[in-house]
Amino acid sequence: MDTTTPSPSKRQVITFVMTTQYNGFAYAGFQRQTRTPTSMASSNEEDSTANTGKKRKQNNHTNQEVQAAAKNDNKSGRKSNAVITVQDQIENALQKWTGLSLSTLRVRGAGRTDKGVHATHQVVAFDVPLSLVIDHDGGEANNNEEEDRGDDMKISAHALPLLKEAHQTLAKHKSASTDTGTTPFVDQWKIRRAISTRLPTDIVIRTIRMWNGSAPFEARQNVACKTYIYRLRFRCIAYESNAKSTEGQTNLHPICNAGPHLLRRLNDNNTVWLSQWPLDKEKLRQACEPFVGRHNFCNFVHKAERKVGNSRPSLVRRRERYEQSTSKDADDENDDDKFLMDLFEFNLHLQPEEEQDETLPPIINATFSLKAKGFHRSQVRNLVGFVVDVARGERSLDDAKALLGESDNMDDENSLPTVNSAPASGLCLDNVEYEHDDFL
Repeated sequence: MDTTTPSPSKRQVITFVMTTQYNGFAYAGFQRQTRTPTSMASSNEEDSTANTGKKRKQNNHTNQEVQAAAKNDNKSGRKSNAVITVQDQIENALQKWTGLSLSTLRVRGAGRTDKGVHATHQVVAFDVPLSLVIDHDGGEANNNEEEDRGDDMKISAHALPLLKEAHQTLAKHKSASTDTGTTPFVDQWKIRRAISTRLPTDIVIRTIRMWNGSAPFEARQNVACKTYIYRLRFRCIAYESNAKSTEGQTNLHPICNAGPHLLRRLNDNNTVWLSQWPLDKEKLRQACEPFVGRHNFCNFVHKAERKVGNSRPSLVRRRERYEQSTSKDADDENDDDKFLMDLFEFNLHLQPEEEQDETLPPIINATFSLKAKGFHRSQVRNLVGFVVDVARGERSLDDAKALLGESDNMDDENSLPTVNSAPASGLCLDNVEYEHDDFL
């Protein structure tokens, strides 16, 4: 049996584009893994038309049951296969609502966020074959095709009326757009509600629109800019005014060594990194500056990605590329280095906490904002981890130049400073912008 997914260009579909938000703490990333737990497997019978009259329970479950099962398996010596991702949950909800298979729906996201990473603007698209809607919308169905269709190619009674309504809206605006030249914002809120009732509470759909472009929509293609934010809370480094050590050095204020426990807040929900070290806020800001612009970020990419194809350039080659990029004769078209990219923005916003004891070093809520056309695996976390190391005195601004391959002293690659990755908890995919805004 051929299970190959048809190319989007070879079939007519209605593409729905969802803006989603999720807390990634309980998930193994966004993208579906090769091992999908049996609890998330497709079950078209669960929401078939035969069970239309049965009361549907709202699917507000979380992954607590799965995590508890995994712990029990570990205690008993059994290997757990409970790997659940955000895509698993969305696909499960879509299958239950539409009755269609995964290969038909083709769920895909704009960013493959890692385990524990959050999103406030993840773009997720899925397809519904146009023929399945038209056949029930006044069109003439081919009897032979109808007989050949299995259960996974029949839209459920729950979804069909809403999909028909969406198709009619799309057809109406396609004809109207030729006169006005503008595309309005039409939120498919009824479909959004139907899917949301089948999702856990830590995954939220903010909007659902339809793709109105001439070419098929792929969430990871034609991206103009992605924005990631990283949240960090820390105490400013401070010294006691009158206390000195036996060596004559000024001592840190005792609260600076109190650890992250005094930084916890009730509503954090694993979305902020609580720094265990006191930091210099000015150094933190200065450390962001060298990375803005076009650089080779290979030392800030996950080591597994660097090893693929042995594509990591040598220090000599990177120095040559840096000199070429700063010269007037630079030729970007001949640049084939996969880690050479433009970082549009690496900003830092510092907000002191309110109602603090003025006699103590202040607590600061820091928000990093990074923008680029795309990011490599672990790149944002590694960049934030490095600037934090600078702010706590473990790294210098010269180390940043060396890691970017832009230092005059780059004779020994093994002497490069280590890059420590920031925890996943503070990272969030904040926005995805496309080159063409052909959404209805």
